[in-house]
Amino acid sequence: MVKTRGYLCDDFESYPVRYVVGQNLFILLYFGVGLTGTLPLKVLGFPVVTIGYVLFLFIMLIFVLRKHLCTNCYYYGKLCGTGWSKLASILFERGSGNYELGVKLASITWMLATLIPIIGGSLALFLSFSTYQLILLLTFVLLTPVNFTMHKKMCEKCKMRLSCQVSMAKGD
Repeated sequence: MVKTRGYLCDDFESYPVRYVVGQNLFILLYFGVGLTGTLPLKVLGFPVVTIGYVLFLFIMLIFVLRKHLCTNCYYYGKLCGTGWSKLASILFERGSGNYELGVKLASITWMLATLIPIIGGSLALFLSFSTYQLILLLTFVLLTPVNFTMHKKMCEKCKMRLSCQVSMAKGD
């Protein structure tokens, strides 16, 4: 039987709600810091980098990756580490996505989701130095390994960790 309390449990059939809520709150904080750091990059008064970043994240994380990854997942319709598999079951039919495409797009998405705030925040800092901008950039950079560590911890409890191509816990 799977215990869902503590860290000494086996694979999760369905992730505890507290894990899902915690993961999503962290993701909102992480991306919120990232997008705030890009706000000074404006064209004709519009924060184009920030708007592009938000649209990119929204489309890729809510729709594209859910279609191509989550519809092919064991957790489809259940609570996975982020709860996004449950979202996918509302939006798309099981097996309707292209898993191989999803794996490629996930790598690109997470690379850009991490690099855009670092490059954008660095550029904003270079164009107009401020302590606030420096703190935002450093906070995002420091939260990045936390993000990957949390993701890896979620993968360690996943029933698909050994077969999932995007798992961060293959050797565990």
